[in-house]
Amino acid sequence: MSWEKLRVVGSLLVALTALACGEDVKSNGQPPADAGPTDTGGSTGDGAPDAPPPGDTRPCEGSTLTTGSGMLMHGGLQYNYLVHVPPSYDGTKRTPLVLNWHGRNSIPMEQQLFTQTDPLSDEEGFIVVYPGSPDKSWNGGTCCPPSGDAGLPEHDDVGFARAIVTEISGKACIDSKRVYSMGMSNGGFMSHRLACEAADMFAAVESVAGQMGIPNCQPSRPISVLHHHGTGDMSIPYGVSMFSAEGLGVADMMARWGTRNGCTKGPDTTFQMGTVTCQTWSQCSAGVLVTLCSAEGAEHCWPGASFCPGGKPYATEISASRDGWAFLKQFVLP
Repeated sequence: MSWEKLRVVGSLLVALTALACGEDVKSNGQPPADAGPTDTGGSTGDGAPDAPPPGDTRPCEGSTLTTGSGMLMHGGLQYNYLVHVPPSYDGTKRTPLVLNWHGRNSIPMEQQLFTQTDPLSDEEGFIVVYPGSPDKSWNGGTCCPPSGDAGLPEHDDVGFARAIVTEISGKACIDSKRVYSMGMSNGGFMSHRLACEAADMFAAVESVAGQMGIPNCQPSRPISVLHHHGTGDMSIPYGVSMFSAEGLGVADMMARWGTRNGCTKGPDTTFQMGTVTCQTWSQCSAGVLVTLCSAEGAEHCWPGASFCPGGKPYATEISASRDGWAFLKQFVLP
């Protein structure tokens, strides 16, 4: 689960990112148009419309939020974050918000570079925030213990997630019905935990290479969940492992989400290309969806990334950023 290799290539990636953003956004960490699905609603969902549904339509009077960094105290601990605001944002229209959680031993800049969500934010017009843990580890339940500064107490990261959404919403014209979570590894655990404990604030979540880290998941409402996992992942295994608070492998964990959400159909194969197969549980309560995308032999990596610090990378049949957003944006809070 170490992300130290990212630091070795970080400075080079910064330069490459700046160049790519200026010349060709779609080539920046994303598969080409013919390499895989670009609409998860049609490939890993069940035919949802391309246009996102309406959410919070209250008027806004303006905004002070700009691309940059910030600090937030919560529970006596200091958290940091990066925020990216798309150029189309003018502070007067309600805008979706995505929290993108880093893995253990990582930092917001590494998650930003690794997932290449900023160019997608520019294309699609959502604000993305990369939260930073005070000790490079999130309290996702079974994963993970503090890994940076020794001696920090167990932190309330679900409370912090609520706090940072409130913080950003106070500075920007945020659509309160279209707040989403995505995360890698330990950050993927956070997405599952937020689906369980903050479904009143998050409309849908995406997890990459995470697991269900808490034993008694009881969301306040049905919630859509998308999960990506490589079958060759040795860090967070695809099968049953000590990281599962429910004692389930990844496939059974997602089947449990289907049951939890009252889904009566599936799992049906909704996408298959190369090593990647996506299965969806549908006809769920409140119109939610549950989708699992498995990549045969892939290891601990972000689907669609151009490099993989955790081993053998995914092929580019699918992108956790682009296809993840296509899935998330279908859903709004009731």
